[in-house]
Amino acid sequence: MWLGWLVRRGLVLCVSGAVAVSRSQASSWAVVDLRTGALLLGERAEELQPAGAAYQLLVLLSALEQAQLGMLPLDVPVSVDAHTLNELGSRPGEPLRLAANKTYLFSDLLKAVLLSRSDLAAAVAAEAMWGSRDNAVEALNERAQRLGLTSTRVTGLTCEASGNVTTAYEFARLVAVLWREHEELRQWGTLRGFPFDEGRIVVANSHMPPSDVGVWAFYDRFRDSRRRARLYQRLGALVSEQDGMALVAVRLGVEDVALAMENLIGNLQQVRAEYEPVTVVRAGELLGVRVFVEGGVEPFVVPSAAEEVRIPRRKGTDGRVEVLFQLPSVVTAPVAKGERLGELVVRFDDRAWVVVPAVSPKAIGSRGVRAADVQKTR
Repeated sequence: MWLGWLVRRGLVLCVSGAVAVSRSQASSWAVVDLRTGALLLGERAEELQPAGAAYQLLVLLSALEQAQLGMLPLDVPVSVDAHTLNELGSRPGEPLRLAANKTYLFSDLLKAVLLSRSDLAAAVAAEAMWGSRDNAVEALNERAQRLGLTSTRVTGLTCEASGNVTTAYEFARLVAVLWREHEELRQWGTLRGFPFDEGRIVVANSHMPPSDVGVWAFYDRFRDSRRRARLYQRLGALVSEQDGMALVAVRLGVEDVALAMENLIGNLQQVRAEYEPVTVVRAGELLGVRVFVEGGVEPFVVPSAAEEVRIPRRKGTDGRVEVLFQLPSVVTAPVAKGERLGELVVRFDDRAWVVVPAVSPKAIGSRGVRAADVQKTR
């Protein structure tokens, strides 16, 4: 009754529809470094699992990338295909109610995907990008392959699509890419609701992270059709930034919501107990290598690191850390403060860990051009 009251009041809740619970496969989990996607700990982390709402994050990633390129701006109005509306709009538990004779902001559809796990919003957004759901499935699989998610497959644009599969490790890497590269996703993840379609409110009542553990979360939750009081989770992800370590923890597999969250937090705590952050390079730190400035009022510049680099290292071990420079021997004046001169590559245990820009810590004018004027000419 309370659900009906909320809908009549113009509120749209984001608890997915009821489906029968199946526990034919054990849960898997993975914790990765947020910056690099490197696997730190996990169990069955590379075992195929039903992907649930993971395909929706591929839709969001593709949409935000297209918006960045100007191909499909976030503020463009999007119409709804009548066939898609008839097929997906009437499914039990679909949180959005769209109309075929109306348009909706692309950004609102994407927010609804993130906050309410709406398959309908995901399908409409995908059709806006690729013209049809079949084209969208092909494009999403191609994008997954380009990301190196070689085990991830999309066969349909619903959370229950039986052919949608991924692994805990690959899903964690996908979350890491989205979090690192798209500010919109980080901002939308803080919303508890937003106005949609003439004042109705999409209420994001099941996506917020525990405040003492995470800074962003993504859950795929549903009710058991045989026991409507029980809420289950088939997929969960937490982004956490604490104690000098930025981590992504994910779990795949059907679990009671309370147990799923307890396990997910426990996985994070296990990594924090076994790893410690090691600072390799500090932001602004001079790299100790001279780059000569041809025609400059100063003969050379010593680049600095644009960002801090921290590596999560297992406690009690001495991993081998190398910092390699890729810098030109000579640059031509003028040089602007903060101008990228090259990069430094941090290697850990004989593998490339991260690449950081090496920049000029100061402006260097050319002969006849004051250093103070360099920024104006760049």
